[in-house]
Amino acid sequence: MGDRANIVIKSDGEQVCLYTHWEGTELPETLRTALTCAQTRWNDFQYLTRIIFCTMVRDRWQETTGFGITQNIHDNEHPIIVVDVDAQTVAIGDSVPQSFSDYITKQ
Repeated sequence: MGDRANIVIKSDGEQVCLYTHWEGTELPETLRTALTCAQTRWNDFQYLTRIIFCTMVRDRWQETTGFGITQNIHDNEHPIIVVDVDAQTVAIGDSVPQSFSDYITKQ
């Protein structure tokens, strides 16, 4: 059981995968919140990735399960969310990528 999902954050040939075990259904909205917060860091792969992950985890950083960070997708039940820092786009599954600006303003 679970509600597993991943966000893949890409930049300059690198990628980081952020995993949630229990909140996959809410992950698109969590990403929207993170991108809204991080507008001054949209061009910064490292900081943007950290902000997205912190938004996912919130006050549960001391828990030993529920979230993970890796280089490849593992254990997933929802369309993969891809954040392309270089192109400044978000794509969910096979959807057409949206600009960060469009993504945070459209629901």
